[in-house]
Amino acid sequence: MGFLHNIIAILKKPFPEEESRVVQLRNAISIGLFVTFFLYVFKPFDMSNISSGLFWVCLGFGIITFLAIMVYDLFFKQIFQWINGRQALTFGKWILHTSATIFLISLANFIYMRWFYFGYIKWEFFPIMIKNTFAIGIFPLVVLGAISLLRQEKKYQLIANEINQQPDIIDAQPINEQLIFNIPIHQIRYIEALQNYVKIGHINAKGVLTEQTERATLKSILLEVKGSTIIKCHRSFLVNREAIISTSGNAQGLLLTLSDCDRIIPVSRSYVSVFRSKKP
Repeated sequence: MGFLHNIIAILKKPFPEEESRVVQLRNAISIGLFVTFFLYVFKPFDMSNISSGLFWVCLGFGIITFLAIMVYDLFFKQIFQWINGRQALTFGKWILHTSATIFLISLANFIYMRWFYFGYIKWEFFPIMIKNTFAIGIFPLVVLGAISLLRQEKKYQLIANEINQQPDIIDAQPINEQLIFNIPIHQIRYIEALQNYVKIGHINAKGVLTEQTERATLKSILLEVKGSTIIKCHRSFLVNREAIISTSGNAQGLLLTLSDCDRIIPVSRSYVSVFRSKKP
């Protein structure tokens, strides 16, 4: 049971999320090229029987693989996120997405091969294509994913320890009289984006954490309080730097613990550099 619990714990670990279309495009191109040259060099599945134009056949499979990955990332993955909400990506969910991508690659390459080279489709051969594609792809991808997870987790844990050991230095303009929707900035802990609204987590007059929803954007609030201790840490969060009491890390970036607040605030990878220096 202990082994099973360890596996479940690993599957629940936050997994590094891709933050840009450029990264997705780069990864899809890399996998497409890998498929092309893997098939050309090793000639699995009786590909050595192809008498001429082997490279172009392999390149066709690589291009179809690239297109299948992009279709999944830009369409199917977005549908799943819309259905399930923007929940944090875990290693287990990443494996499911990877498996679904491999299935789509299998389907696309099967149709490409049967239609382009045979002129007809026999679906009874599709399970063989699925088995072969998974045999090539799933194990190395899961291993590489696990390595990426552990490397990123270790990296951000080390950064968090480095930040926690730094002296607290706040270099900002006086904030006592600055207000956001009549809330003094020193009482604010975080501000979360909710489409055209924001949720402001702050300490009320009774010393209790309270959330207040207002119609605004993170961008407009940042312009209003420029030079204060309110800074951006994530595409969906602002945080009061003065309220941070400790920093931890996982594979997705840093996590902030705030005073008098049980909400853990994420720091995405693109904003980590801001927190490596105590000055805003």
